Amino acid sequence: MNAILGSRIRNLREMKGFTQEQISDKMNCSRQKYARMEKGIVDISYANINMIAQILNINVEEITSSVNDSTYEKHMYRANSNGGQEDVFEFINTMLDTFYAHKKLYNSVRQVDMDE
Repeated sequence: MNAILGSRIRNLREMKGFTQEQISDKMNCSRQKYARMEKGIVDISYANINMIAQILNINVEEITSSVNDSTYEKHMYRANSNGGQEDVFEFINTMLDTFYAHKKLYNSVRQVDMDE
């Protein structure tokens, strides 16, 4: 779940031409901690996602949305082809990871709203 968000953040960061060090400096955290977020090793809070989106000058939805991501579309088409069971299982696992990532993000947002 965190790996999907982290991978998406890494891709967006690279597209915008930022290094991990530049982002981590703006977030006031170590480069190692930021790298762990991108790798999906640590939980990514909504506050961190929001901060990264602001630094990259993008909407939070660009990070959290995987619906329009062409790599997921490729998985979907491959799953419906004669590629075999491995492709189907890979697609299902990707969908489950995406679901749980969005669920965790939703719960994080709800918690922030309750705290306010």
